[in-house]
Amino acid sequence: MKKERNTSRKNLFKRYHIEVVEAPPKVELPPKYLVKRYNNCTYVQECTIICIYNVHRPSEDGTVAEPISKLCRGCHLCSLACPKAALSVEFNPEFLKLGNSYFTPERIEQIYFEAETGRVPVSGAGYGGPFAGRGFDSIWFDFSEIVRPTRDGIHGREYISTSVDLGRRPSYLEFDERGRLLTDFPLNIEIPLPILFNTPTPCATNRWLQLSLAKAASILKTFSFVRAENLGEDLMRYKQWLIPRIPAEYIDEYVDPIKETRIVEIDCRGKEDFGDIVETVRNSNPSILVSFHLPYCSEAGEIAEELVDGGADLIHFYADEREVEKDPEYIVRAIRSVHIRLVDRGVRDQVTFISSGGVAEAAHVPKSIQLGADVVAIGLAYQVALGCRVCNGEREDLCPLKVGENDVDWAAQRIINMVASWRDQLLEVLGGMGMREVRRLRGEVGRAMFYHELERKIFGGGDYAEINLET
Repeated sequence: MKKERNTSRKNLFKRYHIEVVEAPPKVELPPKYLVKRYNNCTYVQECTIICIYNVHRPSEDGTVAEPISKLCRGCHLCSLACPKAALSVEFNPEFLKLGNSYFTPERIEQIYFEAETGRVPVSGAGYGGPFAGRGFDSIWFDFSEIVRPTRDGIHGREYISTSVDLGRRPSYLEFDERGRLLTDFPLNIEIPLPILFNTPTPCATNRWLQLSLAKAASILKTFSFVRAENLGEDLMRYKQWLIPRIPAEYIDEYVDPIKETRIVEIDCRGKEDFGDIVETVRNSNPSILVSFHLPYCSEAGEIAEELVDGGADLIHFYADEREVEKDPEYIVRAIRSVHIRLVDRGVRDQVTFISSGGVAEAAHVPKSIQLGADVVAIGLAYQVALGCRVCNGEREDLCPLKVGENDVDWAAQRIINMVASWRDQLLEVLGGMGMREVRRLRGEVGRAMFYHELERKIFGGGDYAEINLET
């Protein structure tokens, strides 16, 4: 009998798992390298022996087949081994045209791999890029606990939780003299990973892409934002996993979505009478969570405090991707300023802080949380997974991001695969830090190293960007 009881308890616990299915892209990226064979090749086939990526293969007639450039990893072993110097490996100019200075060609290639396979990308030729940059790339993780095998990320024996809570949390608990709980718990929704899907950019928005996002959100048990004007019956099938975004001046026109969803987001451009807005929404649905969507600005910390006082459950600050491209430090300062302001006022746990903008790779999710966000809303990254070349709508007629009626399952799977890879990388980060849940990472800058600060400490002076983490 005892054994049966233990077994039933064990069956109550189920680890969160993301099902990965390979999803090849509809449009291939240009290869990163161009491998050329010249006329002085004597077909001694040293290249076919030394290349482990099958770029070079022998032909049936005893010669060597044309190199397959898309398989090349840039190790240059073939060109070094060729006795006649008949091979060259060089960057492909078409590959270097992808993206911009922030969503670099390498990042686009990495997202493509993650979206296709759901695996963590590893370079067989070793890491060949810079070890530090600006913005998120100037932050290093403190992996002082990486030697503990029980918390070895995705391979460990201890469970590492990536779940986060959406909504307010009480700062403390109150009990009566008999030990009975007096505190009324506010509304709260738990999701299994700290990633939400932001609305697509205007040049990419269509109903099939929105359906793909909604389907991916429902499978991952997270949420997808959707502009209220884009809601329809097909999307409302996923209403449990949708967050309608309604302009503050049009709340009265969207009563039905407010009544039928669990979270609603009010789009604002600056300071509003937040308390009145919350009251208006709650009059339609008393059990709904209310989020506010605002741009980062110099007064973001002050606005965040006013939002908490006004009864907001979630605050969602966003940065324009072009602004982050111009100044990658901007998003670091912005997240930190909001978090510090709420901590100083003693109200940090009374709201969920969502940040979006500047998230171009998996490592940017834990770094956003480490700076103070609770959750990250990704946007341009999932568009890249579906073919976006980050042209900011300037070459819309040539954009390969085309999601049609028959592409919904494919697009949803690529988004799911990318998120699965990002979650595995988040687990590796938490395992390296010895943390068993992502909630503990929030605002934990003591477990981060800032490249520019280290440079100043070690070498002194220098023309490095200032990152003031206290403002």
